[in-house]
Amino acid sequence: MKAQSVFREKRILENPKTGKVAIVELKIWKVPKSKAYPEGRKFSLFLVSEGKVLFGMNNHKPKGPHLHFGEQERPYGYQGDEQLLEDFWELARKAGYQP
Repeated sequence: MKAQSVFREKRILENPKTGKVAIVELKIWKVPKSKAYPEGRKFSLFLVSEGKVLFGMNNHKPKGPHLHFGEQERPYGYQGDEQLLEDFWELARKAGYQP
């Protein structure tokens, strides 16, 4: 089975305090369950402003689910697509961008 897109969205957001513009790109795919993708999901969610990643969430091999904050990475506890999107938008709000 090939990866099947289950969610895809791209938006432009503005931070009302700073006036900075950011691009949000959210992608979630259904993939065969495997050691690399035990949830049967592959995802990539990022918020980018002025050519820099402000934060992102993905689960590429071999790292599994993790968060990006600039150059730093931290583990992320994936709990389903709905929670993933909620967590992403919460981080966007904390960064000053409203969905």
